[in-house]
Amino acid sequence: MKKIILYSAVLLGALQLQAQKPQKIKPVKKFDTKVAEPSDIALNAAKDGFWIVGDGGVLYEVNLDGTIRRQADYQGLDCEGVYAEGKYVYVAEELSRKIKVFDAATLKVVRTVTVPYNGARNKGYEGIAFNKTNDRFVVVVEKSPINIFELDKDFKIVNEINLGNIAKDVSAITYYNNSIWILSDESMMVFRLNPADYTVTGSWKLPILNPEGLTFDAEGNMIVLSDDMQTIYSFTNPEKQQ
Repeated sequence: MKKIILYSAVLLGALQLQAQKPQKIKPVKKFDTKVAEPSDIALNAAKDGFWIVGDGGVLYEVNLDGTIRRQADYQGLDCEGVYAEGKYVYVAEELSRKIKVFDAATLKVVRTVTVPYNGARNKGYEGIAFNKTNDRFVVVVEKSPINIFELDKDFKIVNEINLGNIAKDVSAITYYNNSIWILSDESMMVFRLNPADYTVTGSWKLPILNPEGLTFDAEGNMIVLSDDMQTIYSFTNPEKQQ
């Protein structure tokens, strides 16, 4: 029995070490976009294009190759996160701490909610997603500290998770294949987290300058958006490269 327990402990430790050791991956495709200073990206409901927001505060819908299809009339304040589901697109503004809810068909704002946070103005919400495991929205704070806030469907904070020193910063968050995924700009890494307790279950190193946005396409490819390069990079699903 002692040998079995010892073996299990060693195996668990090895798996945790493997999850913490980043694997290097390379993009298989890339597309330029005309969206200036793009900050985040999300797959649209039809799965034939993406939503992109940028520092200029405008919501864009683009084709899969990055060409702009349409844009909202509304101009926000430093839009950093975007999430889309069904009829709505959700945009997180870093400086104002507001979440704007857009009608995906009309691109009109149908709801505005303030989610208070007392950190520095330029260290607010960097991403927004929906954790389908616990049926809650999540927003992530960039740094000092790196926090995930869970929100109910009225956007009220119901839980706060400190991710500690997981990375130098966090620039995006998304949910895919029963996992939470976060992106670090400064560390140039992607992390996969357990959606129940937000522990790290995998990490990958990216050869991309200033990665700011993260999503997955209809085929399960990981999509990373570079701010400085104004480029959309497509990676083979990292889970298939382990």
